[in-house]
Amino acid sequence: MECCSLNPPERRFCCTCGSLLRSKGVLRNPERGWEYQVIDILGEGGMSNTYLVYNPQIQRLSILKEIHSDLERKAKIRELFLREARVLQSLKHVGVPCFHDFFCADDHYSLVMEVIHGPTLEKVEPPSPSQAVGWMMETCAVLSYLHERTPPVIHRDIKPANLILRYSPRRIVLIDYGAVKEVGSQQGTRIATFGYGAPEQQIGRPSIQSDFYGVGTTLIYLLTRRFPGDFYLPRERRFAGLEQAGVDPGLAQVIYRLTHYIPQERGRDAQEVAALLEPHCV
Repeated sequence: MECCSLNPPERRFCCTCGSLLRSKGVLRNPERGWEYQVIDILGEGGMSNTYLVYNPQIQRLSILKEIHSDLERKAKIRELFLREARVLQSLKHVGVPCFHDFFCADDHYSLVMEVIHGPTLEKVEPPSPSQAVGWMMETCAVLSYLHERTPPVIHRDIKPANLILRYSPRRIVLIDYGAVKEVGSQQGTRIATFGYGAPEQQIGRPSIQSDFYGVGTTLIYLLTRRFPGDFYLPRERRFAGLEQAGVDPGLAQVIYRLTHYIPQERGRDAQEVAALLEPHCV
């Protein structure tokens, strides 16, 4: 369009017609006739790549997650990706990204979802203890929603990088459902982020209490700005030394409970975990 040539070089969208001025590629959903123009590459992970994309048909920015082409032939990887899309499509909560689209084109699977504007808890300024606890209570509200579904949904990857502090409304959003699992489905897949994931996940036997473990390890990071594994005693299968790192003794005891080696010791449900945290959110 002629008007697009009048924009300064630093602009991404035309100030007159709203068109994307520079694209790094295009992905298409042949069933809907939609196209997704790639604005930027946001992440390149072990299983997938993530892009910021623009849909000119409905004029919407989205996040597009595409499974790696060399992994699409692996049944388990494909199963996890299809499960993520199916579960995300069924979720409706302010603390969960909205599902936008899912399609397969040229043997490539793509999942499109809402853009969440804000920093991850891995990158926020160090919070006060009460603020950190408040964020984890908001996380518990999302977990309560997931765990109370039929069948219950276990996230399995609670960590600072998967929790975004949305700018507006200013609250926690839990992202990345690539490891999600429904209670009652076949056991055996071993998924656990080192330093954050519960020990039972490493043997393929997660429960809803596995997510509480991630709440505890995330709190360790937020309160100390150190890798949680620095405080783990492998022989004793427990965390220790948080008080010496400046964590309030009462809050440290809550964290030790949430990261107990035995899942049943961590709490019955997300509401109970929130109740344990609430006295420290003042």
